[in-house]
Amino acid sequence: MLGEIRKIFKVIGSGWRYIILILLRSPISILMTIVNALFLQQAFNAIAQNDSGQLNIVCIIFGVASLCTFLYNGTVWSVYAAPLVTRMESGLRDKLFRKVSSLSYERIEAMPQGEWLTRLNTDVQMPFSESLPHTAIAIVNICVSAFILWSINPAVFGWVLLFVAPHIVFSQLLIARAMPGLNKKSLEATAKNTGELTALITCADVALLYDGKDYLMKRFEKSSTDLFGANMKIRTRNALGAGILPLFGLGGYLTLLVVSSEWIADGHLTFGDLTAAFQYRGGVLLGSLMLINCIISIQANMAGIRRLNETMAE
Repeated sequence: MLGEIRKIFKVIGSGWRYIILILLRSPISILMTIVNALFLQQAFNAIAQNDSGQLNIVCIIFGVASLCTFLYNGTVWSVYAAPLVTRMESGLRDKLFRKVSSLSYERIEAMPQGEWLTRLNTDVQMPFSESLPHTAIAIVNICVSAFILWSINPAVFGWVLLFVAPHIVFSQLLIARAMPGLNKKSLEATAKNTGELTALITCADVALLYDGKDYLMKRFEKSSTDLFGANMKIRTRNALGAGILPLFGLGGYLTLLVVSSEWIADGHLTFGDLTAAFQYRGGVLLGSLMLINCIISIQANMAGIRRLNETMAE
């Protein structure tokens, strides 16, 4: 997988800039998690101590920290994200078009016109989706949140891991593993449907002359039905992943809430520490969900990336 992505970056020649974008973007989620956790921890501790002065200071610091975090995030995206990704996609489409134009007439005619249009449009957009930056964000968020959560209370970390780990395993086995094949079939169905639509438009006058309109319409309807079926299989897998989420996410939250209530009653944990722990648990859980979705998206996009590399290697 990484080898195929590196081939794309070699064609474009902007891989190092994209890596800088990912590195600059990766801390934003964990920064927000830490800011929220510290704010809730200190705020509830101040409320428990009936210290309004400390509460005001905590609120002011939280406002300044949130403003700085969003300012940093906005600066990174405005400077790097949109212009860089747009230029990379434009450059890849230009090189791919030049490559296709240099192929022989026999090679171009060997595949339907819709296949080439799909490679020049749909496939080109795939490598530069948000999957790679969000993968880095998720990994940083999981690692740092897990370390802080372990430092606060190893038992809390254990309960969180008990529900997060099976969620990742089931999502990988039931969803991510099947996505490359399903997305490949969807791309093939899209190319066929585009070809049938092109024939329906360009051959409309001939079809009317020789009474072939019904024939072309039936072919287009069949290709549309095949495309619908291929996309529905992808939606079914995504719906299965959405159904697994409440089982592990909400179940882990309720279990941890029941267990931690006993620790608070025994004086081993304060309510402020618990709210902070829930924030870091959210960092681990949301980071895991983001990582799962990114893996599924990358696995699905690999079909288009391989098609691009095959074309550029001809």
